[in-house]
Amino acid sequence: MSSPSAWSVPRNAVRDVCTTQRFFLPVAALVLLADVALTALIIKKVPYTEIDFATYIQQADVLLRGERDYHKITGDSGPCVYPAGHLYLYTLFHYLGSGLPNIPLSQLVFGGVYIANLAVVIALYHVGGAPTVLLPFLASSKRLHSIYVLRMFNDPLAMFFFYVSVLALCRRNWTAAVATFSFALSIKMNILLFLPALATTLFRALGLPRSLPLALLFLAVQLTLALPFITPSPTTRAHYLTQSFDLSRVFLFKWTVNWRFVPESVFLSGGFARGLLGGHVGMLGLFGLFRWTGIGRMGLGWVRLNWSGPVGAVAPAAAQYKSAVNRAKLERTFAPTADYILSSLFTANLIGIICSRSLHYQFYSWYAHQIPFLLWRAHLPILLKILLPITIELAWNTFPSTTLSSLVLLASHLVLLAGIWRAHAGDALQDEAVLRARAGFKPTAAAAAAFATGGGGGVVGGGSKASTRGGKKRR
Repeated sequence: MSSPSAWSVPRNAVRDVCTTQRFFLPVAALVLLADVALTALIIKKVPYTEIDFATYIQQADVLLRGERDYHKITGDSGPCVYPAGHLYLYTLFHYLGSGLPNIPLSQLVFGGVYIANLAVVIALYHVGGAPTVLLPFLASSKRLHSIYVLRMFNDPLAMFFFYVSVLALCRRNWTAAVATFSFALSIKMNILLFLPALATTLFRALGLPRSLPLALLFLAVQLTLALPFITPSPTTRAHYLTQSFDLSRVFLFKWTVNWRFVPESVFLSGGFARGLLGGHVGMLGLFGLFRWTGIGRMGLGWVRLNWSGPVGAVAPAAAQYKSAVNRAKLERTFAPTADYILSSLFTANLIGIICSRSLHYQFYSWYAHQIPFLLWRAHLPILLKILLPITIELAWNTFPSTTLSSLVLLASHLVLLAGIWRAHAGDALQDEAVLRARAGFKPTAAAAAAFATGGGGGVVGGGSKASTRGGKKRR
């Protein structure tokens, strides 16, 4: 009979894979290679389904023939209802087919986008300290493969550039992050769901005065891309703005994934839309005040501490960092952690998804790759962490949606959001405490008082444990 020690090595290896980033890079490489093969097999064996791709090519053709009025840029399924970046990207697919949809070649391009997107997401999980065990789940969605290579919607393109912008955020490249984020928004409006968390991240990283130029850059990218459509006349300008950023758009009830259990008359009513908007604003307010910032626990004192960047919040009296060079180094060191950036952005998106008036099947790509990270950060029983991704995936694979599938999807989202709240994931005060601890600085008096009243989260107040990498404490 084997001695207990004979099992200790494999047991420890399994434990490390589940709780740390041991074997992260080899497993990541295997996941990518396996998904390359799987995606190629899907393209070869599963028939393509035409939904909107031909319309996108037709709209690009109208653009290339010189039309700049959004009311006249149309295709078989209707006028263009996406910002300018969408048209520019599908112009490239127009060229691939010499003006006609080239399905086989376009599928290969979307397959490449899918793999590139997966690689960027894996990089985000790595910098965010997520354990190795999460990686296979990033490549396990049937619906996600379909959205990318069998439907070729624009949602995956927008999300790819979004994830690239988040990687730039995690690497403290604020200018590239904002420019890429704005370009992602120019493809599809759903990127707006991440904007509140992006704003709090930049405020914490740079303070308000130095965040304003980035806000101008954000607008400049939008205006530059939109120039061909907003400069010809006031009419074309109005048509572009009302069609590409139509916040009042009402979707057909028959396509809803998330509200099938609601009567159609209620679904289409203005009161239902206003209720969802109120819920969206309310949940963003709660997380914004009590998680992503310290305003709810420290009042305007937190704003004053962060007004000029992270030095005020982390080490306002650090005499050795008075010089401009050392202060800049300190600010880079004390910028929000990758864990904070990912947790706050992904949570803001989840809140928007919960409160969306209608989710269509392609919208799953808005957050499918974020679910494993959020489950890892959530304070939930392990059984729920196993069940929730299954119930969410099953709901998205139920076609057409049913009362039960919609209820299950909503319940799964709400349970996940509650777990994130309980875990203090994306907690600004907790994040500042981590940064102070790394540098050996004591908490500011205001922050210490906030922690003393129970508002500090994991580092002082008993939230989630610090993530680890390679079996050691993450730095």
